[in-house]
Amino acid sequence: MSLQRDTLEPETVYSLLANRVRGYLLSYLSATNRTTVPEAARRIANWQREATATTFESDRTAVLVQLIHNHLPRLSQYDIVEYDRTTEEITPGSNFEAVAPYVSDLEISVDHQ
Repeated sequence: MSLQRDTLEPETVYSLLANRVRGYLLSYLSATNRTTVPEAARRIANWQREATATTFESDRTAVLVQLIHNHLPRLSQYDIVEYDRTTEEITPGSNFEAVAPYVSDLEISVDHQ
């Protein structure tokens, strides 16, 4: 069940963006407009590794699982992202623009390479 744009309250947006993984995903998607789950997991794991000096492969796998089972369903529920399970493609949803100002305030450095 997805929700309409006018039901996206600031408290909901803040709750969704309270998680750094979702914040990074939305920052990256804002910069690129399209990604895949494996690519998003790789970039998020790399970002986390730089912040915590952990091993990359285990982080990438953990992030991949988190994206598929937690973050993408939650963001999709509010139409912030659209996630195609077949192609693993992630694109901005109809409510993405409603959260864009909040995402830009996160001050997360996104690697575009």
